[in-house]
Amino acid sequence: MRRRNVQEQQTDILQRERQLAVALRESLAGYESVDIYATPLEQVLTSLDELFLLVIVGEFNSGKSALINALLRAPVLEEGVTPTTAKITKVHYGEQNRRIQLDQDTVEQFYPADFLRNISIVDTPGINAVLREHERMTKDFIPRSDLILFVTSADRSFTESERQFLESIRAWGKKVFIVLNKADLLRTPDEIAEVIAFIDENCKRLLGFKPEIFPVSVLEAQRSHTAIGHEAIRLWESSRIGALEDYLFLKLDEGERARLKLLSPLGVLQKLIAEIKGAVEQRARLLAEDDRTVNAIEGNLQQFRKEMVQNFSHRLGEIENIVLEMGQRGDRFFDDTMRLTRSLELIRADKIRQEFEETVVGDSAARIDGMVRDLTDWLTDQEQRFRQYTLEYVDRRRKESSVRDDQMVGSINRQFDYTRNTLLRAVFEKANELVKSYDRQEEAEVYSKELQKAVVQALLVGAGGLTLGTIGAATAAAVGLTFLDLTGITAGVVVVILGIFIIPARKAAAKRKFDEKMQELRQRLHALMNEQFTKELNGMIQRIYDALAPYIRFVHAEQEKVAGMRQQLASMEAEVLEIKGAIEEM
Repeated sequence: MRRRNVQEQQTDILQRERQLAVALRESLAGYESVDIYATPLEQVLTSLDELFLLVIVGEFNSGKSALINALLRAPVLEEGVTPTTAKITKVHYGEQNRRIQLDQDTVEQFYPADFLRNISIVDTPGINAVLREHERMTKDFIPRSDLILFVTSADRSFTESERQFLESIRAWGKKVFIVLNKADLLRTPDEIAEVIAFIDENCKRLLGFKPEIFPVSVLEAQRSHTAIGHEAIRLWESSRIGALEDYLFLKLDEGERARLKLLSPLGVLQKLIAEIKGAVEQRARLLAEDDRTVNAIEGNLQQFRKEMVQNFSHRLGEIENIVLEMGQRGDRFFDDTMRLTRSLELIRADKIRQEFEETVVGDSAARIDGMVRDLTDWLTDQEQRFRQYTLEYVDRRRKESSVRDDQMVGSINRQFDYTRNTLLRAVFEKANELVKSYDRQEEAEVYSKELQKAVVQALLVGAGGLTLGTIGAATAAAVGLTFLDLTGITAGVVVVILGIFIIPARKAAAKRKFDEKMQELRQRLHALMNEQFTKELNGMIQRIYDALAPYIRFVHAEQEKVAGMRQQLASMEAEVLEIKGAIEEM
């Protein structure tokens, strides 16, 4: 009953591990260059359905294949003093000794050894060999292993290349036993103990773990197979292979193998999650810088808008003051001119017109025209300056970013950085094009026409007896502000004055009417010019936004992806710990 419960627990844990591996694979679907994780994730899923995998690794000529032959008690695998294992060789139980080529890198060897019913042994190409492809195959297979026997040689134990390889193995969370082969080269037990102590100390100091170490002599084990009688027994005992067999096939019982089998994929998943988490955090830091860049540009655009509005308000106020002054002069003109004592003068319309033009209108048209032209120059200058500032800002950001290309961790981030830098270059080129294509003279003409049109529309109010203009707005916009016939006011004023001469009581009402028209003129001038300015300012800012839009969208989209990935990885980390706890409680 208890055995069935344990099996049910194991099945449940295997299912949870499978779901976790699939979830991690799916979570990477939206990320660049995830192929680097595809192989280990597939290996995790494959290993869940395999027998316990005992993987033999080590440098070339350390005796890996010979060790497997010693365990099989037969020369099943090829041996040699030069690298002989060029493929991953999986040794399984089979009724007959036969060999199958699975693919370019993998061979299956079948042999009728009883312990292979529960354990599969994997022979790997030697590391630190001339052919680096052999080392790659071995490293790529490590994630599938459940237990690793690292074979080192007594005549060159714990080399720097071995330390580096052991470090990479441990990173996958694998349990490692060390087999010290060629112990027969050491003359005394004290020498063997000294080498064991050396390996043990360096593993603890440099790699942070205390290994099980088995000194053996594969050569003496092989000799025992051909010797007879007491000599065969002596050679076998001297080889110490028996102690390794006892550990692998007796102490490492079904329950312990099951525990290691269940823990092994978790180590791989934990390493992958940690790597991806590190890459995501690095990406988040870069995006935080990008976000600050975007916020800075948006903040500068807002400040640019604020300063432009304030400056324009001041300039518009100066234009309105011209109209206000004209209205004040008009009031004085009414008071000074339209009196009964000047009745004879008032009937001379041409004299009244001339006096009104000189006294009230004066140089108002020219002053307004000049201010509108100054306003046009100011607008074009400010847009050109801000375009150039934005270009330089983006270019600095692009150059700062490109310096960090070599500091990116992992292919997933290198691809992200490539995409990001490509986009920054494109944005820079778009901004540069925006600056180069800016024709100050052409833009000034456009702004001038639009602003002049707004002024014309304000002045041509055409209400009642006071007509502030004598030609149409369309014609006015075509010829510019200098056309403004503010002297057209004269005709209306003359009519009003003659009416006052006939009916003096209308003087106060006419004066109020004049003041109302001046007030209306100021309001219309303010509204129409402000509307036109707002339109032009929005156009300026929108053109800059359009150039930056791909970069801004990229940053925001990537930030959302990072936030989602963080949440998923945190959940997966918690699931790994929960599964580990369940395994330990079995």
